[in-house]
Amino acid sequence: MYDNLIRASLNDYSVEHWTARAEDYSEFRRTDEYAYGTSVHDALAAHGIVGPSSRVLEVGSGPGTFVIPFAKRVAHMTAVEPAEGMIRVIQRDTAETAIANYDIISKIWQEVDTGSLRGSYDLVITSTVIWMFRDILQQIGRMEEIAGGYCCVVEGAGGSKGFEKNLWHSIMGETPYPAYAGYPIIYNILYQNGRIPQVRMIDARTVRSFDMLMNVYRIFYSLYTEVRPEVEEKIRSALQAESRSGLHERNYRAAVVWWDPKERREG
Repeated sequence: MYDNLIRASLNDYSVEHWTARAEDYSEFRRTDEYAYGTSVHDALAAHGIVGPSSRVLEVGSGPGTFVIPFAKRVAHMTAVEPAEGMIRVIQRDTAETAIANYDIISKIWQEVDTGSLRGSYDLVITSTVIWMFRDILQQIGRMEEIAGGYCCVVEGAGGSKGFEKNLWHSIMGETPYPAYAGYPIIYNILYQNGRIPQVRMIDARTVRSFDMLMNVYRIFYSLYTEVRPEVEEKIRSALQAESRSGLHERNYRAAVVWWDPKERREG
């Protein structure tokens, strides 16, 4: 899965890549007032997975997608995030919302000493990060090691992929579109390895400016090709064709998948 993702890329996803994306990610979470993270929290809270006394750790926190909405509703939030740009926007945005019940582990997840954190958290959660690991099951096991309660993976379950694929093929030709690990793949990995995953779907949307999306696609396509003027023009034309007053709205679905590491499926 990991190999399929990076096969077409000229460069790997580096910490510097995520620093370059920090303001973009922060913008589209702030513009909807962290509705996505709030919806994930509410789906878990409705089933007793997380509550006011919970301690939560997020693997790959980005700009605070879960940190900010969760910290408002739980006892403590820990963000595992190595990118300096992402850390800066977490610190800025939490300061603006007077959130202080959190800490940041500024390491990549693979370097975190899980032994020292064993059983420390009621919930360990990650979103659209797990596909970046070649050894997905091993990293799931590391999440389980520090979870005293539940683990959760939030993954895409459909949305506006038509635009993305059309733009990809206009730029990259017959090179296969880099598919990320959506929720069916994660669900099957968990189930086939004895876990008992539960799933709830949520609906979400993003609203981003034209200029911000231009920057997003420049950075994204620089991983796969040289972003020459003709590539920029293809991106610009595609965005202008779907623009509404300079803003771009995307609707999508996400799957909130959680499980109790202590429970195993028979057979």
